[in-house]
Amino acid sequence: MGTRDETTLAELDRLLVERVLAKDPTVIEDIVRTYKRQVYHLALELCRNHDDAEDLVQEVFIRAWNNLDSFRGEARLSTWLHRITVNLFINTTRSRSYQARKESDSFDEEYMTGGRGGEYDPERAYVAKEIAEHIEHALLKLSPAQRTAFVLRHYHDLPIKEIAEQMNNTEGTVKVLLFRAVRNLQKHLSFYRDDNRTE
Repeated sequence: MGTRDETTLAELDRLLVERVLAKDPTVIEDIVRTYKRQVYHLALELCRNHDDAEDLVQEVFIRAWNNLDSFRGEARLSTWLHRITVNLFINTTRSRSYQARKESDSFDEEYMTGGRGGEYDPERAYVAKEIAEHIEHALLKLSPAQRTAFVLRHYHDLPIKEIAEQMNNTEGTVKVLLFRAVRNLQKHLSFYRDDNRTE
């Protein structure tokens, strides 16, 4: 089923690309309708809060609309939109800092309830919430480029080559960003290792 969905999306992407290249003035509406959710999820994982993600998504599609004439069809529309999202995020966060606003919906429901069909465990839920908040704060301490590379690699499972393309960097630079991101996360979350050592 997943393969069929991917094939359908690839076919839809191809048709949209054809319309872009044909200068169809109505194509942006279908591009937004097709990719808004996908772009929002990436924006949310980068910005770490809903309001900034919504603002970023709006700016992404404005930028896409203004640059449709420059799109040559050499990449999928989704890749092009992701690249715009990444560039806007990095440029925006360089000029202003995002405030962390943790949303409770982002926690894993199965873990919170003790497993599928399990009863709600307040203590377990509290621990899960605390861990999630620590990870959240640690991610926010990464540089925009490090966070972007980390999110694309570990949340979207993209290969290094594709991350490099979306970030407009070399593969070597992406590897360095990932190494530094992991090292910084380990540093910011080091108290977990310290807690495990003291028994």
